[in-house]
Amino acid sequence: MASPYLCVYGHTALDYIISLERLPEPNTSVDVAEKKRFYGGTGANMATIAAALGVPTALCSYVGKDMPYEFRSFMEEKGVDLRELVVVDGYETPTVWIVSDSLHNQIAYVYQGPMRDMDRFEPRMDAAREAQVVHICTGRPSYYVRVMSQCRELGKHLSFDPSQEIHHIWGRETFRKALPLCNTLFANENELRVAMGYMDATKPEELLEAVDLLVNTRGSKGSVVYCPDGIYQIPAVKPSRIVDTTGAGDAFRAGFYAGRFRGYSARECAALGSSAASFVIESVGSVTNIPDWDVVLERAEPILQGL
Repeated sequence: MASPYLCVYGHTALDYIISLERLPEPNTSVDVAEKKRFYGGTGANMATIAAALGVPTALCSYVGKDMPYEFRSFMEEKGVDLRELVVVDGYETPTVWIVSDSLHNQIAYVYQGPMRDMDRFEPRMDAAREAQVVHICTGRPSYYVRVMSQCRELGKHLSFDPSQEIHHIWGRETFRKALPLCNTLFANENELRVAMGYMDATKPEELLEAVDLLVNTRGSKGSVVYCPDGIYQIPAVKPSRIVDTTGAGDAFRAGFYAGRFRGYSARECAALGSSAASFVIESVGSVTNIPDWDVVLERAEPILQGL
């Protein structure tokens, strides 16, 4: 297998999407209308979609012995380098139960598995040493600061993307250690507000004192790219329908890297990321409707022409 261009650190998880008519009151029960299991996890989603879009991609993640063989095979068939997908004795694979009612209210229950105890493990660096770009998403701060420090010494382009864990896993002290080690920060609107608070910033562009590029995703409103030469609003690419937005952010990042791998600018990469995400939200599950590069490029073309 060729050396990876991209190495992604993050969760590999089993997602159970459970549909109810209504969420139950405490100490009561309700019938489950529908229950389905999907492959998921921030790291696995991003790595799988990026590889499917033609980006040589490795995944660094920790799972249990119950990790389904079919899940591993699925990622390998898409081209993901899984040398750093580590099976840890004594744990089950990270699992997320996502419970939604008919009004789209949602509760998620997360079992972290071995990812909870990453801090006790020696950082896995083989794939990162070969990669040009290293993307850090969900996981434990002290483990990732060690990875980031080594990547910085190796001269890697490092992206930081703590996702929803910026609210409860990362804190002011750990975030302020991590961000200056990185080149790029990815964040949605809520995550960006938290990041600004940690860094005592009053405007998003002030974060460019720590990183070279800030990519702020805004769902149906598109994205904003902050870089030294300016601030750019990128429109969202419209899907044919919206079925399930789970994994849209992971797909955006995969599409972004598919553009970067091919030499597109940061603004163009944001449009390509939005295009990739538009396919994923057209079906239930994060990796059930993965597009190929040609259709991502085709759907993004009207926006690319306007940039």
